[in-house]
Amino acid sequence: MNDVSSPIDLRNYEDALEWQETANIKRPWRKDFFDYYVELMRTYHSDPCHILELGSGPGFLAQHLLSQLDHIEYTAFDFSEVMHQLAQEKLNSSEQSRAKYFVGNFKESNWQNALDQKYDFIIIHQALHELRHKQHAANFHKIVRTLLNPDGIYLVCDHLCVPHAMQNNQLYMNKQEHLDALSQASFQEIKMPLEIEGLCLFEMSLG
Repeated sequence: MNDVSSPIDLRNYEDALEWQETANIKRPWRKDFFDYYVELMRTYHSDPCHILELGSGPGFLAQHLLSQLDHIEYTAFDFSEVMHQLAQEKLNSSEQSRAKYFVGNFKESNWQNALDQKYDFIIIHQALHELRHKQHAANFHKIVRTLLNPDGIYLVCDHLCVPHAMQNNQLYMNKQEHLDALSQASFQEIKMPLEIEGLCLFEMSLG
């Protein structure tokens, strides 16, 4: 199966800025997912709590987490330097001191080698489809598993391929395909705590 090409290049400033300015307007319920992450992290025992966001984009989630959770240290991983610049502009100096940024492409082999630690939470929010074909999902999840602390939590939020959401069945998966890909990566405890307008969250632990 061939990968599906992207109509935009988020490494370009104009494309990245347009994505930033429209994402929350198109899907204002994104904040409901962000709030869920905050509440989950509030109860986590580790201090500091180490967060990795894959495909972090222009930093909406980073700002949401860092502004509300003093005990977290946040790492952003994205293939776009421009997105990192937009993200850093959203943070005050205190928040910036708890944030790190890595430029890398999780479509490339050994992308995980750039990261120098394991994490308590790993989040990929509306970016799994940037693998550009669903056939890559299971292997991606296997790699993410190696980056989690033993009691860490993996959060995958993406668009479903369903009639009222996304239609491209090469990029997007239905619920069962998501569950199958996660199971192939040996995730056994899989929850689906939130679904709004075709955007669905999967929550996994290593247990």
